[in-house]
Amino acid sequence: MTTSVALGRRAGLITPMRSTAQSESAELVRQIAEQTRMHILGSYAVRSGAERALSELDDVRDEASFDGWDGYGGKPMHPDAYVNTKLFLEALPTTAPPPEVSADPDGDVALDWSFGPRKALSVSISGAGRCSFAWMRGHRTYRGTDWVDDDGIPESIANALWQLARETASVRTTR
Repeated sequence: MTTSVALGRRAGLITPMRSTAQSESAELVRQIAEQTRMHILGSYAVRSGAERALSELDDVRDEASFDGWDGYGGKPMHPDAYVNTKLFLEALPTTAPPPEVSADPDGDVALDWSFGPRKALSVSISGAGRCSFAWMRGHRTYRGTDWVDDDGIPESIANALWQLARETASVRTTR
């Protein structure tokens, strides 16, 4: 018997399926889900946000490719920070808005989302895969550190993004 368990992640249509099941049926379900995911990814409408963010990441890497790129001695973007950020962006759910991408002067990559007054999320991704993040929701602020994993987006950051996007969407639909 194959079962599916949600592990607290807010997944979109293109987030890879997570399962520890080992049966033949589970493998068949995984293959069908992956084929469906790849078919959906072929849609420009679904991929446009992710593609825009990935393209912006490439542009930022080109701009921050040498010592002093910012005019103040900024370090070049660390190659592993680029790779970790790419994993993160490729794992963004289709329902998530794309972030603004920039380089930090220490060689990390910054991702920023603004959802309106006093609603924002900022993530800095290092070459080691460390994700330092801070987010604001009304008058409350939250911060922490997590790590890019095989799924790309740490659960703590996925949950913050989901909460902010959900609240913003619910405000728009009630107007």
